[in-house]
Amino acid sequence: MRGSISLQLNSTLSFTILNECVYFSGSCLILSNLLGNTQDKLIPSSSNGIVLMDARNLYETRIGKFYTPNVETLDPEIRQYSDLPSWIDNNSEKLRGNNILMYCTGGIRCEMASAYIRSKGAGFENVFQLYGGIQRYLEQFPDGGFFKGKNFVFDHRVSVGSSDSRILGTCLLCNSPFDDYSSRSRCTYCRMLVLVCDNCREKDSSYVCELCRKNSLCIQPTSATEFDNSVEISEVAELEAVSTSDRIAPPALVSGPRTLRKLRILCLHGFRQNASGFKGRTASLAKKLKSIAELVFVDAPHELPFIYQIRQNCDSASELENNHPPSESCNKKFSWLVAPDHKGENDSDWKIADSPFDPLQYQKQTEGFDKSIAYLKALYSKAGPFDGILGFSQGAAMAALVCLHQQKLKGQMEFRFAILCSGFAVNMNNCQQGSINVPSLHIFGSDKGKDRQIENEASKYLASLFENGCSVVIEHDFGHIIPARPPYIDQIKDFLKRFL
Repeated sequence: MRGSISLQLNSTLSFTILNECVYFSGSCLILSNLLGNTQDKLIPSSSNGIVLMDARNLYETRIGKFYTPNVETLDPEIRQYSDLPSWIDNNSEKLRGNNILMYCTGGIRCEMASAYIRSKGAGFENVFQLYGGIQRYLEQFPDGGFFKGKNFVFDHRVSVGSSDSRILGTCLLCNSPFDDYSSRSRCTYCRMLVLVCDNCREKDSSYVCELCRKNSLCIQPTSATEFDNSVEISEVAELEAVSTSDRIAPPALVSGPRTLRKLRILCLHGFRQNASGFKGRTASLAKKLKSIAELVFVDAPHELPFIYQIRQNCDSASELENNHPPSESCNKKFSWLVAPDHKGENDSDWKIADSPFDPLQYQKQTEGFDKSIAYLKALYSKAGPFDGILGFSQGAAMAALVCLHQQKLKGQMEFRFAILCSGFAVNMNNCQQGSINVPSLHIFGSDKGKDRQIENEASKYLASLFENGCSVVIEHDFGHIIPARPPYIDQIKDFLKRFL
C-alpha cells in the first residue's frame, strides 16, 4: 500500500520517504529501495535538506543517472575518481548541513568518498550511501525505478540497462541519441571515453571531450592507445590474490596534485608454486619497479598433490631419517597446465613420486588450458583491467597462450604487453614465427647460464613466435630466476616506460 513512512534515524536526522522502506545501519544506508520505483516525492521532515550526489566519472553519468522529483542531484563532472576530493573541497557549501545521499556503480567508491566527506567535520556528519550501488538497485527495480538510462560497468559488457530502453546519452559531435561506448573512442587530449556514433566515427578520428572544451585546455594530445585505461577505475571485488600493494583494490582517494598512474601487471607463477611464494621470490624486482608498476599475484586453478622422492642407497642414519616427507603442514601448490593423467587430487596426504624427477617434465604438461583461461577471464572481469601480463616458467607458457588467443579474447581479457620469463611454448605447434602481435619482453638464461629447468633454446623459440619488431630479448647468466640487478633491471624499466 502506498503511504508515508517517517524514519527517526538518530537525534540529528529524520526524514520521510513516501511509499518506500529504507533501512539504515549506523551512518550507512544499506538497502533497499532508496528512491523507489514510483514517482512519489522524497520530502525532508527536518531542517536539514537532502542532496543526491553521484560519485562516478562524467562519462558514466552521461549514459545513466538518477532523476528524483524535488531533490537536487549533484554531478561533479570529473574525469577520474581521484579528482573527486578537489570537487568536494570546492563545493563544500553545497554539502554542508545537508543529508547527503550518495551512489556509485557498486558502492566501493562511495565507501571511500563518504569517509572523506565526514572527515571535514561539523556539518558533514550525515552522509549515506546506496548499498550495492546502482547494480543492486537495478536488481531490485528491473524497470529502472528512478534510474534512467544505462549503468556503465568496467568489463566486456561496457554497460547494462533496465527494461526501459530509452537512450539518455548523445553523440559528442552530432548530438543524436547514442549511449554505446563499445568502440572505446577517447578524447585526443585527456583520453577520457567519449560517445561518438558510428556515422561520426567514420568521418573523424580526433575528438575533444566536453570537459576539455569547457576548460579550453591547451595541452598536447596523448598517444592514442586503444585500451588505455588511465582515466578509469573499476569497482573491484576482492579476490584471493596478493599484490605489491597487498590487495587488489581501487587507488586510494586522496587530494593533491595528480601523479602518473602505475602500470598494473598480472603475474602468473610457475609450476608447483603459489601466488604468495612467487611474490616473495620477486620481492626485489617489485621493489625496484614500485614507482612505475604494481604487481598482482594470483594462484593458478589446478591444485597439485604433495609428492616426495625416495632417495636410494642411504648410507647413514640421518639420511635414512630424512628419507620421508616433512611432518609440518605445507602451503598448497598450483599449476596452469597439467599432465594428461592428472586426476585433480588435492588432499593433504603426501604421495611417493611414480618415477625419478624428469628435468623435461614441463614438456608433458599440456592439459588444463580451458579451465585456466576461464579462471583468468573471471579474474579479469572482477579485478581488471590490467596493463600487462607477466609469466614465469609455466606461467610464461600460459601467458604466451593468452597472447596467442588475443583475438578470441577481445573484449574479455586484453593486455597491452607481455613479459615472459624462462618461458617455453605449449600447444603452439601451428603457430608461425613472428605471428603473435603483442609487445613482449623475453627474459631467460643464456647458453652459459645455470637454468636447469627450461632450456635456452625453448625460451628462444617462444620469443621467435612473437613479432620481431615489437619484442625485446634479455639473456642473463643467473639460472631459473628473474634478475633484478643492473643492467637487466634497467632494460626491464625501459620496456615498461613505453606504456606509461
